[in-house]
Amino acid sequence: MQEKKNVRLLISLIVLTLGTALFFAAGFERKSEIDKSIFKIPDQTKIDHVVFESPKGKIELKFDGGKWLVNNLEADKQLVKVFFATILQAEPKRKISTAQQDSLIKQPGANKIKVGFFEGQQVQKEFWVSGNGAKTETYFQLNDQESYLVTIPGYRVYVASIFELPPNDWREKRIFNFNWRNFKSLNAGFQSDSKQNFTISFRDKFFGIEGIDADTTKLNDYLDAVSLIGSERILTPEESKPYDSLFATAPSFQIEVQDIAKRSIILKVFRSNRKREAVPAKVNDEAILLSPQAVNAIDRKRGFFVRK
Repeated sequence: MQEKKNVRLLISLIVLTLGTALFFAAGFERKSEIDKSIFKIPDQTKIDHVVFESPKGKIELKFDGGKWLVNNLEADKQLVKVFFATILQAEPKRKISTAQQDSLIKQPGANKIKVGFFEGQQVQKEFWVSGNGAKTETYFQLNDQESYLVTIPGYRVYVASIFELPPNDWREKRIFNFNWRNFKSLNAGFQSDSKQNFTISFRDKFFGIEGIDADTTKLNDYLDAVSLIGSERILTPEESKPYDSLFATAPSFQIEVQDIAKRSIILKVFRSNRKREAVPAKVNDEAILLSPQAVNAIDRKRGFFVRK
């Protein structure tokens, strides 16, 4: 009797072991069925045009042969690199159910984005991107096929965030972006104290301030700060309305940079009493916000540069 009992236990153990093995094998097989490359672009270097379409509008990224443009304005080249790196690294992790997809579409603030990648006029890849309300999970969907949870292996990031950017966030943030090859002159003006105005130009192979013996270290540091300054945010007309009354007053100071092609950019800075908050400014006629630290680095009057 005991021997028969031992045999039955052995058979049960074998059945359980085989069942467990089959379960894991089936699970591995289902997992391996997901094609990790279904959202990949065969050759990103050939893509010269990307279109984002959503209920909020249309955004177009185009390569003009020298640089990327967003809606025909210069795009942030580093952000474009991050975008293509995201596409390269993002992978489908698992399929999601139709019910879950329907629930995502109906949730408040749902924003399904159609993304098209073009080589010339030819579509190379097209899919839809969406995310959950908590902005913790991203889903890609190819045509009318099933949706997939998409992640970047090894990172806990909300992949959809870069697809949801508004047009202005795609734009180049640097304001002047000059160098010694294209720089012609810089004029700084202070309406409250015009005696502190100054002009910097390139003379005798060196930068100098007209009318004074300038400290070259301070001058070079200043030019570096001006050349590198970028907006924290480029405001839409609607976003700039709270600053209309401030923009109607004289700026705290302004800087005009002209290049050798005689193109000029004028930055007008409007300081307020709120020193820790972003500083409103205008680049030509467009409203932006600057960091207080960046403004402090370029808020220099003529007397600051006098060699001691």
